[in-house]
Amino acid sequence: MPFRLREDAERWFKGLDGKEPTKTKFDLYYFCLMAGLASGRVSDPSDFGAREIIDEFIQDYQPAQLLLIGLLVAAEVRRGGIDLGEKAAVRAEFRRLVRPDSKTQLTEEGMRCMNAYASGGYDFLADSRDVAPASPEEFVRDFVGLIDQAVEEE
Repeated sequence: MPFRLREDAERWFKGLDGKEPTKTKFDLYYFCLMAGLASGRVSDPSDFGAREIIDEFIQDYQPAQLLLIGLLVAAEVRRGGIDLGEKAAVRAEFRRLVRPDSKTQLTEEGMRCMNAYASGGYDFLADSRDVAPASPEEFVRDFVGLIDQAVEEE
């Protein structure tokens, strides 16, 4: 299963698309993913006309791939109400989400969950701002505060 970015998210980010630091669709996906992981929000991207953008982490994100997977597992453990001391339950989450021999190192379920967090993250970003971002500088400045806010609320 590939990474998916919602069509409404693409339209919302049109002022940023292709401009530093958002050179690729995956950069937009990353902002949404981080917001979803921080806020704990998920939604089904297929409900919003999500498009497939790529089927593996792009080169710029490969150094962060394991970190992103770890954040996904941590978010799912938290969402499932699993205590980190419950080793068998945490291991079960890893098995459900992680598959080291795949391109993304995620199972199909892991990719579905990652895309759900990216979709929920877009919901969080769009709900947290009155208007779509007009420039990358403005968005990145506000993004840091929004992520801080999401972590505090979560």
